[in-house]
Parts: sequence; structure tokens; C-alpha cells
Amino acid sequence: GLARMFGIKLPLNFHSPYKATNIVDFWRRWHMTLSRFLRDYLYFPLGGNRKGKGRRYINIMATMVLGGLWHGAAWTFIFWGALHGAYLGINHGWRWMKRRFGFDQRPPTAWGRALARVVTFLAVIVAWVFFRAESFTDAMAVLQGMAGLNGIQWPVAVTDTPLLVDPAAYVWLAVILAIVWLAPNTQEWLADHDPVLDDDRHLLRDATGSTAPKTSPFGMAWRRRLLWLVPFSTVSGILVAMIIVY
Repeated sequence: GLARMFGIKLPLNFHSPYKATNIVDFWRRWHMTLSRFLRDYLYFPLGGNRKGKGRRYINIMATMVLGGLWHGAAWTFIFWGALHGAYLGINHGWRWMKRRFGFDQRPPTAWGRALARVVTFLAVIVAWVFFRAESFTDAMAVLQGMAGLNGIQWPVAVTDTPLLVDPAAYVWLAVILAIVWLAPNTQEWLADHDPVLDDDRHLLRDATGSTAPKTSPFGMAWRRRLLWLVPFSTVSGILVAMIIVY
């Protein structure tokens, strides 16, 4: 907002990345300015996909490994980049196989998109473990815990009393996941009103390569109405109060 007041229009950087239905789609939505930088200054100079399929996969892996190193000089970051490079290679190979055998002509079903979103989500989460871990030992310990190899511990209440069933915890998880996967983001809410961020249509492409629609999903578009004024003003007031207090 401050940048726009000075005439600086910032580019869109995140576009609901966890709604991605494949890893290529994820990188079109996640840290989009970094993705463009890696593409323009690493992937393309290395040859991109202009020097054969084999070289393309090598260029993808090299670009992602260097992208991981950009985040920090640690083997965990490098492995995170290599893991995403492998994901991208598998994704491109799968898409090539679909075209080769004619399966790309079939429109994706709702169940197929949902399954693809879950698989992509899980793959990204596994990679995040290595991104945040201090060492490979820590990362493997976290992954083992996530997979239930160390046993399963039920949610614990505020009183630190283990409960076999905590319905509230599961309800909150379901609500949060529904918001992540189904609710429109800020750009979609303000799609009809020229949002502050630069809404480049060529950056908002879905997994099929088509441009994202202008209108927001579920009809949840911002309007100059009292219905929108009250909740936005309330949330804004709470945030300002929290800033003042803390």
C-alpha cells in the first residue's frame, strides 16, 4: 500500500500456491518473482528446453539446486532444491507420456484435480521439512514422526491432558484446509477493482496453461457495500489495536 502511494506497483508474488494441481503449477504460484528470476537468469541461459529433452532435465535440476543454494549455504537447502528439481522432472516426464499416448486430450475430472492437489500438497510439505530442518538427521526425525513411525499421539488439550478424541482440533484443521484449498485469495476478491498488486494475467495460469478467470470464484468479489465494509473495518481495527498493544 505504501509503495502504491509513491507510484510503485509491486508485482504479484504469491497466488494461492497450495491450490496447485502439480509442481509446475506450484512454481507458477509460489514466490513468482524468484521463479521468474531463476527462469530468466539461470534456466534460459543454460539452454532451457532448446537443447533436447535430456539437457532440459539437467538444466531444471541445476536451476533448482542453485535456487536452493540461494536461500542459504547449507546442504538441506541444496537438497530442497534438488528435490524440487526431481519433482519438476517427474512432472514434465509425466506430461510428455500423457501427450505421447494421447491421454492429454481427456479433460480432468473433479476427483482427478482433487487427487492431484493432495499429491502436490504432500510433496511440497515433504520438501519443506528439509528446507526448515537444521540437519538431515532432524529432517528424517520429523518425517518419521509425520508418517507415524514413532507412534501416534492424539491431540492434547490446553490443560495438557491427552484426549482420545478432540473434535475441536479436527474441526479447526478441516476449516483451515478448506480455506487454503477453496477460498478465494486477495487478488481474486479484488479482481474487478484493480488490486494493489500487479495482476499480470500471463502469470496466473492454471495447470492446463489457460489464463485464470477475471471473476473471483463462488461469486465472492469485493463490492462497495456495507456487507463488506463492516467485517473489513472490524478486522482492520483489531489489527491496528494489536500493533499498538504489542
